[in-house]
Amino acid sequence: MHRTRSNSNLSDLKPDEDLLKKIGKKSGMASNTAKTWAYPNTRRDESVVDEHGVADPYRWLEDPDSEETRAWVEEQNKLTFGFLEECDYRGKIHERLKEVYNYPKYSCPFKRGDRFYFFKNDGLQNQSVLYTQETLDAEPTVFMDPNTLSEDGTASLGTRAFSESGAYYAHGIQRSGSDWQTVYVKQVASGDNLPDKLEWVKFSSIAWTHDDKGFFYARYPPPPKIDSTEGGKAGSEVDTNLHQKVYYHKLGTSQEEDPLIFETPDEPTLIFGVEVTDDGRYLLLTHHKGTAPVNKLYYYDLARFEPAAGGDHGLSVVKLVDNWEAQYEYITNEGTLFWFKTNLKAPKNKLITIDLTRPDESEWKELVAESEDVLDYAICFDHDKLALGYIHHVQTVLYVHALVSGERLLSIPMPAPGTVQEISGKKKESYLFYYFVSFLYPGTIFLYDRTSKHGTEPVPFREIQVPGFDASLFATEQVFYTSRDGTRVPMFVVSKRDTPRDGSAPVYLYGYGGFSISIQPSFSSFRMVLMQNLNVTVAIANIRGGGEYGEDWHTAGTLEKKQNVFDDFIGAAEWLVEHRYTSPARIVIVGGSNGGLLVGACTNQRPDLFGCAVAQVGVLDMLRFHKFTIGHAWTPDYGCADNDADFQYLIKYSPVHNVRPGTTYPAVLLTTGDHDDRVVPLHSYKYISALQHTVGSYEKQVQPLMIRIETKAGHGGGKPTSKAIEEAADTYTFIARTLGLTWTD
Repeated sequence: MHRTRSNSNLSDLKPDEDLLKKIGKKSGMASNTAKTWAYPNTRRDESVVDEHGVADPYRWLEDPDSEETRAWVEEQNKLTFGFLEECDYRGKIHERLKEVYNYPKYSCPFKRGDRFYFFKNDGLQNQSVLYTQETLDAEPTVFMDPNTLSEDGTASLGTRAFSESGAYYAHGIQRSGSDWQTVYVKQVASGDNLPDKLEWVKFSSIAWTHDDKGFFYARYPPPPKIDSTEGGKAGSEVDTNLHQKVYYHKLGTSQEEDPLIFETPDEPTLIFGVEVTDDGRYLLLTHHKGTAPVNKLYYYDLARFEPAAGGDHGLSVVKLVDNWEAQYEYITNEGTLFWFKTNLKAPKNKLITIDLTRPDESEWKELVAESEDVLDYAICFDHDKLALGYIHHVQTVLYVHALVSGERLLSIPMPAPGTVQEISGKKKESYLFYYFVSFLYPGTIFLYDRTSKHGTEPVPFREIQVPGFDASLFATEQVFYTSRDGTRVPMFVVSKRDTPRDGSAPVYLYGYGGFSISIQPSFSSFRMVLMQNLNVTVAIANIRGGGEYGEDWHTAGTLEKKQNVFDDFIGAAEWLVEHRYTSPARIVIVGGSNGGLLVGACTNQRPDLFGCAVAQVGVLDMLRFHKFTIGHAWTPDYGCADNDADFQYLIKYSPVHNVRPGTTYPAVLLTTGDHDDRVVPLHSYKYISALQHTVGSYEKQVQPLMIRIETKAGHGGGKPTSKAIEEAADTYTFIARTLGLTWTD
């Protein structure tokens, strides 16, 4: 159903007083009775200012290893967990989350060598297990179980790749949620680990040469004061990640012997991607300026590659694309003819071919033109076919095209509006596997095989079953509302079918809005607890900054236009109130990482519009984010305060610097992890300190301002199931208590 918001001005939106009185009867937290919270007495150093003269009184919290910071963390957690323990049904929420999450989960199968592989989690295993089988009908056996790597489940699989023959498996192990990885190699036939061990790998793929002798990868110099990625400390540091370099590792040699393949000492912030082509002839090397949707593209001819240990690799680089004008993603090649997905003069992407023997741009050929929908990915399979996935109004459509001509051959039907969450296929195999999900569709893995008796029809290969889940009790609608500047923005709304439309329902409003990331429909059993047991409506706003409508949609929410993202999110909440889905006191806004920035900025700008705000691992200090770990990679989206022009707009919305005194705020919960080396926890430390000092002392501030700091946890990748459930239970408990929600069995 399409809906449009009226042009009434909601900037002075007031809560429904009668409704607030009714809600207030359900929970003392929602009443107008002031409460004083015993926040830790966080030291403020008023003498610390930056180069712009902006006060930074909590800079001391940037040192994660100081005794003062550690004591502060302990005090904050004591306050937060004490508050959560007072909720009568915290344990009930936790047990219910365990119950609904306890079902088998699978990945798409994929073939490497002569064997099939897939990941499976029996239900509550901390990490998914990699299984193997000789055929799709054979009994699977465990190939690698990450749960055996640590007692608490905090060791997880990271980057990984089988060699071309399938004889070896290189895989990175991450610990405590850190992005740092140690790469090991496993022999497939015996199951034994080889002595090879590569440390300080981060943001790297693994690209095997087709002779199975070794692989290319990228690593950083070790940060100061840390000896190893395995000691438990790596990931808690805040040192900037610079000077990534590309190496080749030959099996059976030490990492110190790995020959250096490529580096850019004059451009220390660049990040590199490595990929060996389908035919094994070329190494493709992409250069990335952080998260910008552009890259340079170089290649090496591997025909005479004979690397000497620690010496000259004997390769000559060819600069195919040596500018920052567009992004190029390798699809496949036939000899010197290459297929790429690109946004070159095509913000919604297209397919082109480039012949290495005629590399001039004037010789490039357009194979599949840009369309009204966003070309999300392209996979070559069945030797001469392409599977092209598009985003149409935030939902997946999937087509098969001819490789050579680019002609569209057919459309692969989806079972409902939703998302192809995962897809696997290879050029030399005739089939595709794809994993379809939606908000009310737990998931089905489909097999599409051009050579099967089913012809052009995909068949269910494995259906995901969630015990006790009845999709018929819920409904999903997609609405469109008008943002502040007139832009039409889509939003999904999911709720029980009998949810009243009188403004009384609580709403969980989620957004992201950055880095061209599209938030498409997905299934979450956790959200089912919100909807089924706490009677919450879930809303997902597809705001600008994401990739739902291509690069123009992305750039409309970046740099000096970042305020559009916040306006879109605020507009979503206003639309939900205007159309009687909810009221301001019943809205919780939630977002993680860049979405945490979204929540922080919107909380500061419109504290009257929300009842609760949850910012997870958020980017919250916009004046200094680029100075820590990989923060410099985000400047294409945010800008950089070292630039005076960028500073002028960053200072206007930076959450840490825009807390409003003398203003009543909603309940606020920040979550972070002590090993988050993506968005370092100092962001959350500073913001909660500013909130508690400025707002917490305000006599009319009723709702709590708290932070939950997890140990042995990072940005989210590889988080064990037990910790994910505990964090979700605590988050939902905080929401339930502060919004005055009631539990329904």
